[in-house]
Order: sequence, then structure tokens, then C-alpha cells
Amino acid sequence: MKIKSLTNIFWLLKNQKQIKNWRKRNFTPPSPEFIKHKIIENNNLDNSAWIETGTYYGETTKILSNISKKTVSIEADKDLYELAKKKLSKFKNVELIFGKSENILLDAIEKVLDYKNICIYLDAHLCHDHKRNIKTFGDEENATPIKKELYFIEKHLEKFEGINILIDDIRLFNNSFQNYPKKNYLVNWCKENNFEWEIEQDIFICKKIKI
Repeated sequence: MKIKSLTNIFWLLKNQKQIKNWRKRNFTPPSPEFIKHKIIENNNLDNSAWIETGTYYGETTKILSNISKKTVSIEADKDLYELAKKKLSKFKNVELIFGKSENILLDAIEKVLDYKNICIYLDAHLCHDHKRNIKTFGDEENATPIKKELYFIEKHLEKFEGINILIDDIRLFNNSFQNYPKKNYLVNWCKENNFEWEIEQDIFICKKIKI
């Protein structure tokens, strides 16, 4: 049996539980974590730094560490930040920052200006922590900082050759859930800033168009 076939079998076995649960939901969003991780890997830029807003339990941060030169991850929930700090202590190319992304995203971008390419994963939305059965840091009125995050990113567009932005939980962008804007807000932002866009498995993907 070929190595690739063995790898595929191992991958299926490893994610079997998530696949079964997803099938029970008729493959509706949100997608399993391993699906999102694959999309992230597929949208990585060569020799890039990654910025992540919303470290959560650090599983996505690990993936980013494996594919990037440097990963900066921001977490506003103190307990999750401390947990991730311990879990990711051996990952030398990971820098964790405690605080709200709308307050410190600019600082995070300043840390990676030496890289010609940057990828940004925006996932700092208020969510339910299923492991602790509580809501993560934040409130309903300010559940997503997406508008402020995109505003700060826009200020640095000329600093990088390549920019990919991935926005998770696109299903919530319908203007009827908490403070999420409509999807058109993201589409218009892309048009105004010369980005092409697509949606894949509940992730809105923006890619800077090279002139």
C-alpha cells in the first residue's frame, strides 16, 4: 500500500468522530475544525507571517505555527490566554498577546512588518466555550470586532506584497445576529481595497490582487 493511501486512512480515522457529527448535521456549518485547518493550509502564502485573532484553545495556532515563519495570536479571555501560553510554550515561532484584537491588532501587525507576505485569520468573535460551558470574553453588543479589525488592516495594505485574510463563521454575517454586519460589508471592503474573495466551508477568504 502506498504511503499516501496510509496517510489518508490515518487522517480519516483521526477525524472519524468529527466527520460522524458533521454528517448528523447534514454537513451544515460550522465545519469541523480539521476542515477549517485544511482550508487555512491551502491559503497560506510562502514565507509569510500569520496573525490570528481569537487563540481559543490554541489548536489552530499550532497549525499556523507549522506553516508560517512567525505566528502572532491574540486572545481576550484571560483563562484561555493562560491555557494557550502553557500549551504553546514549546512553539518558538509563536507569540501570544493578551487583549482585545480591536485594541492591539495594530501592534500585532507592527511585529511582522519585516515579512513581505502576511496571512490573517480573524476569529475573535464571542462564542460559547463548549469545554467550560461558558461564553468567552465579550458581550452580545460587541460580539465581533470585525469592522475595527478590517479598518486597521486597511491601514497597512501597502506594507506587504501578498495578503490573505480568512474570516471565520461567515454564516453569522447576516445583520440579524448580535453586531455582525451583512456579508455585503465584507464584499464591498474587498472591492474597495482591491481584493478578490470567495467563501469556502463557512470561511470568507480575501486575497489581495497583485497589480
